Amino acid sequence: MWEYFHKIFVNNVQEQFVSCDKCKTILAFTLINGTNNMKTHFNCCSNTKIESSDPKQTKVHDFYPTSQIIDVPRKIKLAIAKAYAEFSALDGRAFETMKGDGFDNVAQVLFEAGSYFPDSSIQVQHILPHPTTISRGVMQIYEHSKQQLIQICKDIKSFCVVVDSWSEKYTGINYCDIGLRFTDENFKLLSFILGCYVYDAPNHAAVHFREFVDSKLQEYNSQLDSSKFVVSDNEPKMLAAFRDNCQRIGCSDHYLNKQLQHAFESSEIHLNKNIVENVNCTAAQNIFSLVKNIVVDIRRSHRQQQQSMKLQVYSETRFNGALTMLDIFRKAFYELSALLTNTKSMDSFNLIDKKSLDDICCFLQPFDEVIQSLSEDHRPTLHKVIPYRQCLINKCEINEEDSTVIAELQAFLVRRMKTAWLITNEHRLATILHHKLKNFECCHGEKENAISALKSAFDQHKVNILSPSSCVSKPHQVTLPSSSNINKDVVVSKSKSLLVQCFDMQVDSTMEIVNPHQEIDVYLNSEFCCNHDGNGFEDGDIDILSYWREKQNQFPILSFIAKQIYMIPASNTTVERLFSSSKNMISEKRTNIGSEKLNQLLFLQKNLNLLKQLSNDSRRKRTISMSSTTTISSEDSTCTMPKQSKLDHEESESISDDAEIFLD
Repeated sequence: MWEYFHKIFVNNVQEQFVSCDKCKTILAFTLINGTNNMKTHFNCCSNTKIESSDPKQTKVHDFYPTSQIIDVPRKIKLAIAKAYAEFSALDGRAFETMKGDGFDNVAQVLFEAGSYFPDSSIQVQHILPHPTTISRGVMQIYEHSKQQLIQICKDIKSFCVVVDSWSEKYTGINYCDIGLRFTDENFKLLSFILGCYVYDAPNHAAVHFREFVDSKLQEYNSQLDSSKFVVSDNEPKMLAAFRDNCQRIGCSDHYLNKQLQHAFESSEIHLNKNIVENVNCTAAQNIFSLVKNIVVDIRRSHRQQQQSMKLQVYSETRFNGALTMLDIFRKAFYELSALLTNTKSMDSFNLIDKKSLDDICCFLQPFDEVIQSLSEDHRPTLHKVIPYRQCLINKCEINEEDSTVIAELQAFLVRRMKTAWLITNEHRLATILHHKLKNFECCHGEKENAISALKSAFDQHKVNILSPSSCVSKPHQVTLPSSSNINKDVVVSKSKSLLVQCFDMQVDSTMEIVNPHQEIDVYLNSEFCCNHDGNGFEDGDIDILSYWREKQNQFPILSFIAKQIYMIPASNTTVERLFSSSKNMISEKRTNIGSEKLNQLLFLQKNLNLLKQLSNDSRRKRTISMSSTTTISSEDSTCTMPKQSKLDHEESESISDDAEIFLD
């Protein structure tokens, strides 16, 4: 404050007063409150004006943002809400447009841009980019993110590829979606979308499809072999394409959806060229057909606006949507009777037995729950397949009180689930390596097969994991005598007579032969610690990867197997969801979007947040590492600090380079 005040001296003696340089006011100044008086006067003095600091100058709160929650005035909230409403009305945007991570990021950047120039009046048109600039920016971000993913793939030793194909209804273009899943060194499950590619192979033959997938994997320095996994649907093309040089696991959701579709829509199933199986679910198929026709008629006539619930149709590729259609129809049943009066659909509506419809929906509820649970793509799901399969088989046991329509469904579905829903060793390994499922109490018939598969995988990976010099803690194991002790016994025995040397060697009763599968036995006999329930999920499942991360020292080989097995998803919904995402990007008003641009947008939608998170984690680790090196000595710090500055400088340059395209 002394640049605005001066001290007062009388006869070269400093007095307890100061004078304002602007208004010449005399103020009392003491050692206790002198500075406070100066600050108070300075803020009130009309002739003084605080010079604004450079807006580009970095503030302390730029590095350490405040965690205090600021109450936004109601007036500002109302103004923002009004602007949202006008945006939706004037530009014809959906209300959901203002929701999502992307929009939140745009709003945050605009807010920070406004705080950067607090005293300026800026026209928003001056800072918003042109659509062409945005399009080029998408390509720039895509190329940068793709290179980042390529670098990640270089360090992957084991992975699982998820594959699916589909056709876009507006353009008729065929696409092939490819996803990649793996677990990192910290037992964290990572899932990426490699691309939504236009399928430009000569035809859809299995050979050409496999070559197409292999070529796309090579862009990421990845290649399928006998140790890699592939998850796909169970169509003949997929079965043939991934029969060799990989381990294919069928999509469990596809198995289940297909059998449900047969139960409600097929009269017979062609198992092969010579064998045909009858479905015999006539009662359920009649009800389903009537409901489907009524729903389609109401939606076409736009009469459902008068209802409290919106009727829903389903996609032919995902039959579990039909279960939702039946359930909504059942809940709105009594409303529909008034809506369908004096219409052609009224006769069909009168043929539907409400009790039979309720029984069908109640019977199908566990099936829908299983399909939804197996469709999760952010945590392991493969261990759920065997328990869920057996649970559904048990639900299909016919009871005397079951109606005809339910009995027909039960007889068909239990037969098809046992024969068509195939269980592989990967499913068995995922189940036995789950601490809450390892005893197979839900399915005793699979326990021996699972133990056999675990021992086989254990022997296969033992050589690769344990080197000759490694030691594994094995309680209850007695070590055999060393070669040095044996040599000593031989030397001593030379002094004995020949007869004594011919006697049988005394066997130590405490000696036991080493069990090559003792790690498996210790794991199977161990009790589950309830402490791991704290890392669980709402459905009661535990964080199985975190469990094996904690147990990797105690069970090194089993933890390695678990890390590989739990990266395999139970279904291929990871890439199937790209079909739904593409509908939001390709519409009747947006059919001119190129296939390459669609691939870029879907790639960024699925991967950008995760890649940013991994980049931030990597930068944080490097910063901590560089900071730790500065504490070694004062001499070392003079050498390492410039490295840290150089690192920060390079990162800031890379960020500015990525943003240059938006400033054209």
